[in-house]
Amino acid sequence: MNRLGLLVAALLVAASLCYGQDSSPTQSQASAAAPTPNAIGHGAFPVKLTKTWDSSKLKEGDAVEAETSGAFKLPDGTLVPKGSKLTGHVTTAKAHAKGDPESELAVAFQKLDVANGKELNIKGMVQAVFPPPDEVDPGAASGPTMARSGGAGWQPTDIKSGSNMDNGAKPQPVTDPKSTGVQGIHDLQLDKGVLSSNGKQVKLGSGVRMIVHVDIFGS
Repeated sequence: MNRLGLLVAALLVAASLCYGQDSSPTQSQASAAAPTPNAIGHGAFPVKLTKTWDSSKLKEGDAVEAETSGAFKLPDGTLVPKGSKLTGHVTTAKAHAKGDPESELAVAFQKLDVANGKELNIKGMVQAVFPPPDEVDPGAASGPTMARSGGAGWQPTDIKSGSNMDNGAKPQPVTDPKSTGVQGIHDLQLDKGVLSSNGKQVKLGSGVRMIVHVDIFGS
């Protein structure tokens, strides 16, 4: 009887171990199948600064903002009008005067406000920088639609801004969404979203134009 009892006990222990091994993959698969946020659109579009950015006065975590200088549509048909606000925060702020070998400034955009109070979550960074125009930037005459995530991306061939739309004004660098780097500003560099200068600080005044590359994740 003792041997039979031990055998039964051993079988019960083995069965419980097998059940635990079978249930673990199911739990892992359930976790892996949980929904994760996916970008509903991605691309690049022109913006302009509404306030001065100065790396000698800003610090990491400070809020920054810009506004769109043209209109475009998202894949779901949402119109992002000209003048929509982008908000984000400073991720790097260094001033040469404070002992750093060069001044640096970098920001990460996180929110995009659109019509009717709708707010979209975004992940954006500066792709190109242009000097402010002599006249108000007319922005995009008709903004293209941003591509769905995983697609070919936004093909910004319809963007018209800067010197290709002015009327006899001094030619300005065109804010083409395909542009990268710094255009027409002395002693300023841009590498992977980080602006740098050998001057005392990175300072961008109100009206400076930019191309911002974003992934949009919805509201």
